[in-house]
Amino acid sequence: MDEELDMIYYQKGRKGVIAVRNRRMAVIALAVGMILALTACMGFWDTPVQLGNLVIGPVVITGTGGYVLVAVADMPGGGLASIQFGTVANEAIAFANIDASTITIEGKNGFVVLAQDFATVAGKGTLTAVNAATGVVGGTILKFVFTVTGANPTFTVYKAKVTVGSDSNAMIAAWDTSSLDYYTK
Repeated sequence: MDEELDMIYYQKGRKGVIAVRNRRMAVIALAVGMILALTACMGFWDTPVQLGNLVIGPVVITGTGGYVLVAVADMPGGGLASIQFGTVANEAIAFANIDASTITIEGKNGFVVLAQDFATVAGKGTLTAVNAATGVVGGTILKFVFTVTGANPTFTVYKAKVTVGSDSNAMIAAWDTSSLDYYTK
């Protein structure tokens, strides 16, 4: 009988040791996880630089007309306050199957078009727009509206010919273009 009691006591004691060991492991795992989460929040880990983005939307066709939206996302320096799509001799916009004489540009989020030229060189254009009130960190800035003249119209912007300025009165050097769907924070 004493041996049975000793065995029962031994079994209960062993279960208690295992339970304590499991609890300790769970607490240690939780502590390590919490430390890793906090160091990530404090910036100890390098994350890639997120560039400002100039988003050129797809050509949207509605009947015989169409439009292209131009937006910005994550622009630094207080946001985008000015944009220049090339010059008259060095156009940044190229298009096909779009009637150049019908192109109109609507400024969005406070942007105003100062100058545009889509007639000097066939299939190419230039534009300058500003927002005198404030910079736009994220959102639509321009809407190009036009008449479609053929199947599969294209609208392309050449990044190397585009100049962007920030609300802090400085040129924005670190930015990229995107034609994919892009969502801002």
